[in-house]
Amino acid sequence: MSQLQKPETESETESFLEDVLGFNFRSFRTLRDLIIRPNTVFIAYAARDRQTYTPSLRLWLSLIGIQILISVLWGGYGGMFLVQMQSQPPASLAAIENMLGAPVDVIAEPYGEAASFLHPILVGGFTAFSAFLIGAFNKSLSWAARINITFGILSASSLIGMFLLFAVIFGSSPTMMTWMILPIALFYWFIFTRGAPGILAKTQLGAIVKGGIFALTAMCLVMVGGLVMSLTSLYYAASVTG
Repeated sequence: MSQLQKPETESETESFLEDVLGFNFRSFRTLRDLIIRPNTVFIAYAARDRQTYTPSLRLWLSLIGIQILISVLWGGYGGMFLVQMQSQPPASLAAIENMLGAPVDVIAEPYGEAASFLHPILVGGFTAFSAFLIGAFNKSLSWAARINITFGILSASSLIGMFLLFAVIFGSSPTMMTWMILPIALFYWFIFTRGAPGILAKTQLGAIVKGGIFALTAMCLVMVGGLVMSLTSLYYAASVTG
């Protein structure tokens, strides 16, 4: 009986372990480098290197899925909606329930189901418009590179968002999720500023200024996507319970 051949290179080892254990080491490496050395990842994306790093849109979707699973610890979107509504003054709560045509505790479950489904579609879709801004900073980049750099920044920031979720779940309440906007926006700026030199900006000052513009734009798009998601989910919940 011939001996099994031992994987000889790091890539072969990673492929072997991924096949056996299901671990995607390339995704872990991509996420690590986006945080530690984003400029290296940006350069690879700009060169349309398909081997070194995972496409960032795939990485972002995976992280969003994990975030949704974590959110189940405090009831998911439905639980957050219910807590927010029950914190309203009685008169305001009564007006909201009259407008929706059902009690908020009845609305919460279908709202949460719809929001979980729509989050990657609407929030991701609106945020993807940031790729136009990336293109404005470097018109020579292909659209694939623009999208990869955009969602690379968003993916690294989503990891920070997950740690903040744990802080909210175990240290406070879902109603305090609003303060998470600031650290995530700062991380957008941080990743962009460190990744931009030579790709999206010629100088460090240019990277800092463009990073601020990108962070503000991306966060506004996230908020718009979240608002559209919430309104659409409310309409769906009201229609199925009314």
